[in-house]
Amino acid sequence: MKRTRMVSALLVVALTAGCIFTNENLRVSATANQIDTGDLEDKKQDTLDKIKDIKSDISNTKKKISDLENSKSNLETYISKLDQEANDLAKQIDKLNKDIEVKKEEISTAEAELDEAEATAARQYEDMKKRIQYLYENGNPSYLELLLTSESMADFLNKSSYAEQMTAYDRNMLEEYIAQKQAVEEKKKELESEKEELDAMAGAASEQKKTVDALIKTKTAQIQSYQDQIDSENSNAEEYKADLAKQQKLLDQIEQQIAAAAAANAQASDGDGGASGFVWPCPSSRRITSGFGNRAQPTAGASTNHKGIDIGASYGASIVAAASGRVTTAAYSSSAGNYIVISHGNSLSTVYMHCSALYVSAGQTVSAGQAIAAVGSTGYSTGNHLHFGVIKNGSYVNPTAYVGG
Repeated sequence: MKRTRMVSALLVVALTAGCIFTNENLRVSATANQIDTGDLEDKKQDTLDKIKDIKSDISNTKKKISDLENSKSNLETYISKLDQEANDLAKQIDKLNKDIEVKKEEISTAEAELDEAEATAARQYEDMKKRIQYLYENGNPSYLELLLTSESMADFLNKSSYAEQMTAYDRNMLEEYIAQKQAVEEKKKELESEKEELDAMAGAASEQKKTVDALIKTKTAQIQSYQDQIDSENSNAEEYKADLAKQQKLLDQIEQQIAAAAAANAQASDGDGGASGFVWPCPSSRRITSGFGNRAQPTAGASTNHKGIDIGASYGASIVAAASGRVTTAAYSSSAGNYIVISHGNSLSTVYMHCSALYVSAGQTVSAGQAIAAVGSTGYSTGNHLHFGVIKNGSYVNPTAYVGG
């Protein structure tokens, strides 16, 4: 790309330097012999080729920018989805952590219940030992002794029943303690297992979130890379546009030189025969929208040193020859659009640009007031109008000195 711009700049300098000979050389040559416009035509073709290449570069750059913008947009959409996934994972992790805290509290409660059960069992065990010690210290009476010492059968039955109840009570309390302890231990194990499962799920979700966060970071870096490339291509496009403007300006200069040379050649062929009086070139309108000389650039590629006058008129309005003479050029250029040059003798020619249609051809003789073209907006133009110019001795002069205004 840099080499292209360098070649373009050198070509602009070379062609501009090649065109500097114009006015004085044209005047001198026109009085002696025909001007050879072959070099100018070659330079024109070289400039057209360069403009074509630059336009192709601009088109390619626009496509690259469009592709990069699409890739960037796709990544942004993908990152948006990743952000949502990361947000969902964060919510999931938060819920799991809350569930883990609940399980921790339940495990603590179970441990407290287990401690209480063990303490209760310990107290019961101490009480049972005291009762056994009491029975031991006071002897362990058999049923015969209980019978002999009892005052009555009812008293015997009461004493024997009491002993059995005490034994059964201690046995029941022991069984309850064992059952309660087992239930609490099983509940604690179950809670711990659930906590381990929650810990594993939270760990997995956390790792998954780390992966998503890392992916978001990577894709965000890719978006920045795309943006850097887009900025670079936009910079290239601006440079291409600047090169294109230079080439189109140079093409305008070359085409004006070719037109001037053609007029000078025609004048040399016609000799010094007199020209008839001039008439206004656009009968339907006398509205001058841009005068002769320096002006602000009305549109990209247009000249700031206006070499004629612009006459605003409706599309298709008639354009007439300002004076009788011979058509030396009836052609198209990217800057002038459809244009005509008429030689009137006495080193004098008139130029008619931006036409929508041409009614005459090179070599044809026309008379003053004869319709030669129609108003249009071809070439570098902002709207329908006629650019009318006058060339005297190879140089553009103010047309209003010939046709009024």
